[in-house]
Amino acid sequence: MPDGVAPTLLGVAHAEQPLADLDGEITDRVGVLGDRTADVQAALDRVADETTFRLFVVYVDSFDTLDGRSWANQTATAAHLGLHDILLTVATGDRSFGLSVDNNVDLTPQNIDAIENAATDKLRAAANAPEGEGDWGAAAIAAADAIVGIGGTSGAGGAGAPLALGGAVVVVGGVGGWLWWRHRRKAAGQQAATSQDELARLSTEELEKRAATALVAIDDALKTSEQELGFAQAEFGLEPTTEFQRVLAQAKESVSQAFVLRQHLDDETPDPEAQRRQWLAQIITLVDGAADALDAQTQSFDELRKLAERAPQVLDETAQRADELTARVALSQQALVTLSATYPQSALASVLGNPDQAAALVEGARTCVGLGRAALAKKDRNTAVAQARGAQNALGQAVRLLDAVDHAGEDLAEAGPRLDKGVASITQDIADAARLAPIIAAAGDGSVDPATAEAREAVAQAQAARQGGDPLAALARLTAAEAALDKALEPARAKAEADARAAALLRDTLGRVESQVRATDDFISTRRQAVGPDARTRLAEAIRLIGEARALQPSDPSTALARAQEAEGHARAAAQLAQNDVSGWGQQGGGGSNIGGMVLGGILIDSILRGSGGGIGGGIGGGAGRGRSGGFGGGYGGSGFGGGRSSGGGFGGGRSGGRGGRF
Repeated sequence: MPDGVAPTLLGVAHAEQPLADLDGEITDRVGVLGDRTADVQAALDRVADETTFRLFVVYVDSFDTLDGRSWANQTATAAHLGLHDILLTVATGDRSFGLSVDNNVDLTPQNIDAIENAATDKLRAAANAPEGEGDWGAAAIAAADAIVGIGGTSGAGGAGAPLALGGAVVVVGGVGGWLWWRHRRKAAGQQAATSQDELARLSTEELEKRAATALVAIDDALKTSEQELGFAQAEFGLEPTTEFQRVLAQAKESVSQAFVLRQHLDDETPDPEAQRRQWLAQIITLVDGAADALDAQTQSFDELRKLAERAPQVLDETAQRADELTARVALSQQALVTLSATYPQSALASVLGNPDQAAALVEGARTCVGLGRAALAKKDRNTAVAQARGAQNALGQAVRLLDAVDHAGEDLAEAGPRLDKGVASITQDIADAARLAPIIAAAGDGSVDPATAEAREAVAQAQAARQGGDPLAALARLTAAEAALDKALEPARAKAEADARAAALLRDTLGRVESQVRATDDFISTRRQAVGPDARTRLAEAIRLIGEARALQPSDPSTALARAQEAEGHARAAAQLAQNDVSGWGQQGGGGSNIGGMVLGGILIDSILRGSGGGIGGGIGGGAGRGRSGGFGGGYGGSGFGGGRSSGGGFGGGRSGGRGGRF
């Protein structure tokens, strides 16, 4: 008998293949935990409650021919563990273990070493204990305590710490973390929303992280719910969906208020910490309330659709729709070629990639249809329904992408006449400036000359745009210059005349900014996975200001024009921020394949199949199904370095790397 090896471990080991289905956070196939199960579960609960991570533990007799690292990686992939799920696997008969983490998890090698070392010490003690006295649960508890300790530090691995990726800042914990937190509380019979007492106990930094991730999650949830509502209305009519439409409208109003608060936090005016905390807590409360309202409708909404009964018909209709959109993709590509011959790329930046992304989504939808039909052949209607819904969502986003190309052509086609009209109008202002400048100067106001100079430069840019420049940019400058000159001339003009001119400018400005808002909303809606809270906040603020401008238009056109111009600035900022986010996301390898296009659009088929994310009007997924790598494993009586296998699942890449060995 080898020294220190318990007799019970010397029999023939029962080999286990990597598991696809776990029993929960604890899977004990050899019954070694016994009365320590409750203690282990309490430790795992601490990890979920106090960090952004979850710890899963698996005990088997043998890993068969695999090393611990490979067995853990393959199990985590097959079981669809997510970005922040950590898996500890123990083979009591082999005296080996594996620790699996995702490629992109916010843990440093030193963090993972700390978790591995904590578990190894306890596993060695359990294996060397007299027969029947080994405390195998101590390893899981020690690993959990190490994770909680890492989560409480300010370095990498801290709960919700920001992680720079590809030039963009991603809030770790993210959308999936916020949804997991809500789902876990509901599963435990608790209220999903965070109470005011809990919010008061959070640090300001943690409040900011939760508010940011919650805003992104609810904004995507609203877009998904709106799309789902459209499907149901087309399928069943307006009457059966009235209640959900009402709830969705209320949720959108709450989220709009939350974005207004976020804009206050982002503006240049410094705010006292107490005020920031109040606004952040209010954002979280508003978002939680909107999510609760949508969750309450999920069951009845899903029952209404009853896609399982119509899955074959829906799959056939979706396949036909995919063929129709393929033809439309070619038309959009040709439209962009035509537009590119007339306008610079800067005027088409938000839609240049739309046909290619739409084509990827259509192909992704076809793949879903094929998988759905295969599932029906196996009598698996639940999988068929999930694939049908994924295909419908993909085609819905493809339609929006192609519509955006059509709108761009219309907006640019209208820009020429608008430029001519704008040049004629501002030319009259320049003439008025020459006539009224002495009067204004005599009053001590020197603002007319610089405003007139800017107006002349804007006219020059507009004339150049008519010869192949960027007409939308020229229109924006022309309108801003005319508004500035009008303001400089206003003291010398009658109020009625000023208001009339403001009203005329307002109509043009509102038309232009609403086109910009629509284009940017289309851009964000079809690239949800990449766009963070900043762009969404600016867009929400632009929408709010447009509403104010519309309300003021009849009574105070001058103030309404100021609101509309402010909205235009936010809309432009939203477009630029969204494009920056997508560019940063693309540098991380976000979009080459058909599936990549669907992930970029926020369509997570793997999540839909497993029903994760709990609802919210059709569901948005967390980080499940990602490829994982970097798992650490080794024999817990010695060490060794080895190669190993790699495997992949979901939308991610494969697993690779790590340490392994047996003794």
